[in-house]
Amino acid sequence: MIMKNLAIVILFMFLCSTGLYSQHYDDLQEKHINNDRLKLFPSTGKNYFFLLSVNDKTQIVIGDLTRSDKKIILINLNKDYTTIQNVVEYNPVTKQLSTRKDSNSKFFTTDIVKLKKDIITGAVFKGNNTDEMKSFGDLESVFKENDASKIFADVYGFSVKLTEVDEINKILAMYTFGNHIVYGYYLQFKTFYYRENPTSIVKPKLKYSVYSKHTQDPVIIEFVENLFKIRKPSARFVE
Repeated sequence: MIMKNLAIVILFMFLCSTGLYSQHYDDLQEKHINNDRLKLFPSTGKNYFFLLSVNDKTQIVIGDLTRSDKKIILINLNKDYTTIQNVVEYNPVTKQLSTRKDSNSKFFTTDIVKLKKDIITGAVFKGNNTDEMKSFGDLESVFKENDASKIFADVYGFSVKLTEVDEINKILAMYTFGNHIVYGYYLQFKTFYYRENPTSIVKPKLKYSVYSKHTQDPVIIEFVENLFKIRKPSARFVE
């Protein structure tokens, strides 16, 4: 039994070191979230906020974890992308799951448009005991630089990498955004790590703060179109 437990620990450490364990969360963040998938989100550590909009369905996940009454909150939106269809709360301590109209979490709000914008701009990650997720301000700054080593264009949009100032091969975050002529808008923010101080780095458990594709969510459209005012993808030149 001892050898079996030791083997499990070694396997877990191997998965963490190779990045396979963290990919588990990446997969969670790239698909619609149901009640079972909600239970798999991080249940310890820092608070987090995540905006998901895939195939015209928008959801928001809030991890309220730094108080005794821990809860993971899933906000399902109606087809108007603005009003709340329902709220699902999962308590990772008691394993209880409930569907409600709202939540008593201090992070919950019915102002969904503002909440989505605060996740995209990164305002919600300030002073709320969260990881330092790289957000819209960093993307906009790099995109304005017109640095070919950091900006990669395709037909419908762009990919942009945020790097260390002196070591451009070290990628802090990747951004992808655009408007596919058939499938709709996409906007994705993925943070690989950030620096707490000059000598230490932190890798967030949830790498995505925003993941959207095939969406017509008005807030996503607003931010993508604002970026297109700086530079347009090649498809826009033939409209």
